[in-house]
Amino acid sequence: MTVATSRRHFLGGCAGSFGALVAFRSRSAAREAEDRTVVLGRPLLGTVVEAESDHPDLAAARRALEAGFERIVDVDRLMSTFRPDSEISVLNQNAGIEPAPISPETNEVLSEALLVARESGGLMDVTIHPLVRLWAQAGLQGRLPARAELDRALAVLGASQLTLDPRGRWARLERPGAGVDLGGIAKGYAVDMAVEALRAHGIRRGLVNAGGDLRVLGRARTGEPWRIGVRDPRRPWALLASLLVEDEGVATSGNYFRFVTIGGREYGHVLNPRTGLPTGALLSATVVAPRAMRADALATAALISGRAGALALMDRAGVNGLVVAHVNGRPNVVVVHATNGLKDRIAVLDRTAVLEV
Repeated sequence: MTVATSRRHFLGGCAGSFGALVAFRSRSAAREAEDRTVVLGRPLLGTVVEAESDHPDLAAARRALEAGFERIVDVDRLMSTFRPDSEISVLNQNAGIEPAPISPETNEVLSEALLVARESGGLMDVTIHPLVRLWAQAGLQGRLPARAELDRALAVLGASQLTLDPRGRWARLERPGAGVDLGGIAKGYAVDMAVEALRAHGIRRGLVNAGGDLRVLGRARTGEPWRIGVRDPRRPWALLASLLVEDEGVATSGNYFRFVTIGGREYGHVLNPRTGLPTGALLSATVVAPRAMRADALATAALISGRAGALALMDRAGVNGLVVAHVNGRPNVVVVHATNGLKDRIAVLDRTAVLEV
């Protein structure tokens, strides 16, 4: 969830994001004399990670942020499929051959992924890498994947393909051609690790935003909850709604930033592991949860689930959230369906949108 901000705007004082969410920064004269704010950005995880921390000592605030960025680099090193030496890449290379050793961090993410897979009926599926690879290759060739190609990829998907050592020391992919892609969960985990680094350095108020996966620490400078803006998926440069959050993670999943164009048509990057095709049931899905990792994974599943399925999933998982969908017969209007727990925490900012709680 985030609003588009320019680099100039960000450096000028708005803790924004180039993803799906933005945090509105507030000022308090009383706290201004006690704490000072440092805001930094780094190109990480394929986006711009923006973070801020409050501390009376600016040098201490900066050290905390740098420690947070280091944790994000560690997560990328362990889990990126774009790094041939990452633990996930080694796991994929050994699919159907032998187990691959994994760190406690990778085990934690894979374990959470399997939990959300069960909660979502398999719609959150980190074994989706064969499909991701197929669509990437087809996009480069300017064509759609053939049905036979999709069927071959679908045959090696599913939680049953992934086995974890009960002691957390290794993981195994059961069949050749299977593969793990943590794109729908690892970014949230990296945000969590950065926030924990801030906390370990004595920061009591801060924020980390990795292009749509966001977590806040404590309350805003006014002493009130943080106000987080949610992008309008029809016009990603504009805000659709705002949410109040405190010590929570927030993530939005949508196809409006990442897609491939084939034959003049845009196909989103979020793939349905049941059909092998890009999902199109919703415009976006946003989840608020205690941790950004959980919000990230559930938002991915919610986007694929459709309106009723997404809200039911959030209810089962014990989290709050919202989904944005078109209104039938009114192409210029969207409806925001929110869970009851957001009733007093959400405000719709676009007058053309309809809110249903």
